Amino acid sequence: MASAAPGTVRAAGADAPALTSTPAYVWCFLATIVFNIFSGHWDRLGVPLGLDRIAFAGGVLLLALDPWAWKQRRLLLRPVHVAMVALLALATLSAAGHGTLLNTYGLFALLDRLLVPFVMFCLAPVVFARPAHRALLLKTLVLLGLYLGVTAVLETLKMWSLVFPSYIGDRSVGIQFGRARGPFAASEAMGMACAACFFAAALAVSRFRGAWRLLSLVVALLSAGGVLMSLTRSVWVGLVLGALVVMITTPGLRRYIPVALAGGAGAVAVALAVVPGLQASVLERAGTSRSVLDRYNTNEAALRIVEQEPLTGVGWVKFLDVSPEWVRQADTYPITNVEIEVHNVVLSRAAELGIPGAALFVACILLGPCRAVLQRRYADAELAGWRAVSTGMTAVWGVTLMLSPVPYPLPNTLTWLLAGIALIPYVSTPRTPSER
Repeated sequence: MASAAPGTVRAAGADAPALTSTPAYVWCFLATIVFNIFSGHWDRLGVPLGLDRIAFAGGVLLLALDPWAWKQRRLLLRPVHVAMVALLALATLSAAGHGTLLNTYGLFALLDRLLVPFVMFCLAPVVFARPAHRALLLKTLVLLGLYLGVTAVLETLKMWSLVFPSYIGDRSVGIQFGRARGPFAASEAMGMACAACFFAAALAVSRFRGAWRLLSLVVALLSAGGVLMSLTRSVWVGLVLGALVVMITTPGLRRYIPVALAGGAGAVAVALAVVPGLQASVLERAGTSRSVLDRYNTNEAALRIVEQEPLTGVGWVKFLDVSPEWVRQADTYPITNVEIEVHNVVLSRAAELGIPGAALFVACILLGPCRAVLQRRYADAELAGWRAVSTGMTAVWGVTLMLSPVPYPLPNTLTWLLAGIALIPYVSTPRTPSER
């Protein structure tokens, strides 16, 4: 069956949907991204069930029941999929064996750190197979960046009456009050989400025209400001590294690297000079050492676990329970906190799942997001821009991965979703007319 021209109806029956229509499952996955910013805080909004969970489950169900979705592209089995399934199986067995599979923390950690991001990666080539649907995703990220960027400014200026939701201004909610935390109530999650919106808005500037182009330019500036105001050093480094890698790996952008560096430095200088209190906060944060000591202690404890339990580790998300048994007083720095996760995700996987679990996790990264950075051949040139967005986000995520537990649903989901889109030519193929 030959595919219909854009704007027409497929000639395969009266029930065939128009190519210009947007399937319900696309809206569900877009809603998942938007609602994800409130994950873990729905009760504070008076919502008993997480709308992001409902939207995700609805999207998967609707996609599975839509025959037309699967008639356009055929998914290909790649090594990354094998590594994902193996890691999920190992983590699930570990959680079941150590009693963390059915408790709230262990279950949601499994969902938010592995299952949902992996599913988004696998389904991205089908859900966002069409440029029109990818344009909707781009607009969603631009609007999300607008909200997060404005919220970061309002938080920094302490204009709490204008901040929504109000729990953002409650110091008893979440962590790191005093930085731009957004609806995540966590500055690192806020910074990473703003970084993703920055790269998406930068792409949108080159794709859209008129009001959307102007809005995208404003959002790019606001999102970059949100990263700065999150006062999170790992995200600062990740954003700069990501921008450099994107420009180096994109031939048309290489000559603009000096201009980008100068412009970025100038924008930061202006922000520090104009936003009240920001310069003092940035300088104070840049000189903070306690979080570095926390990383030393937890990472050393994780290495001791790997040495003693190299094959199985202590169990999925069990480090928090057993960390006091493994933390030791060092000669050159104090013990500042033992009730925190390992601040290196690879080490965390090794400590909780053993070396096999860490190896599978690294394999997933190398075969997924890192593979997307190296993707070069695109029959559809429009996808090359998504490779750039994925590259930038992978750099941000990769830096924080080495310095933090990264338990946040949205940054994890976006990293894998963007990689899945960038790898559409590698993990899927268009179906031939005879297959349709």
